[in-house]
Amino acid sequence: MNIDLAGRNVLVDGSDGVLIAAIALALADNGGAVRRIAPRAQADITADDGSLLIFVSDGAAGADTGTEGRTGEADRLELLARTPGLGRVVTVFSAAGIVPIRGLARFSAEQAGLASLTRTLAMELGPHTRVNGVAVGAYEAGGAVVMSRLLSHAAVKRPAGLAEIVAAVMCLADPDNSYMTGHVLAVDGGWSAGYARNF
Repeated sequence: MNIDLAGRNVLVDGSDGVLIAAIALALADNGGAVRRIAPRAQADITADDGSLLIFVSDGAAGADTGTEGRTGEADRLELLARTPGLGRVVTVFSAAGIVPIRGLARFSAEQAGLASLTRTLAMELGPHTRVNGVAVGAYEAGGAVVMSRLLSHAAVKRPAGLAEIVAAVMCLADPDNSYMTGHVLAVDGGWSAGYARNF
């Protein structure tokens, strides 16, 4: 998906990995001046009018092991989202934030907190800043399936490719997408839509 980010500063925060790297590369390829944020430098973050923030949760790849995100992840997101000058914020987290995973109560609660914070920030930061989220299901990276547990009843019956997740992020980052805010877009192959049991 191609969008016009020419002249736009893009702040990217999150754990190192193939997903965040793919997102950052796509944003740069579409003209964005991409800058990774070091957590220790959060207090010094500044943004020009219309800048974007892409926040990728550590938990986006944690459902296989139940790994929780970094301590204070929601606090960090809120602090960054309130940076003056931001016109757009896109959060990326696990689809467990929409539908909890049995046996992973804490992980599911953390991801649900990010989904709720995304919507709350949309209410509080409008009309200047649009805040939306992408809830990620299983995806393939480097020959391995990340969050394979979320394939259990995915309607599409396969993991996403990185490009499919990146396309959703790009849609929400697109300056022309100017009336959507407070929305969480599920890119999970239908996993969070539910499933049928044979009784």
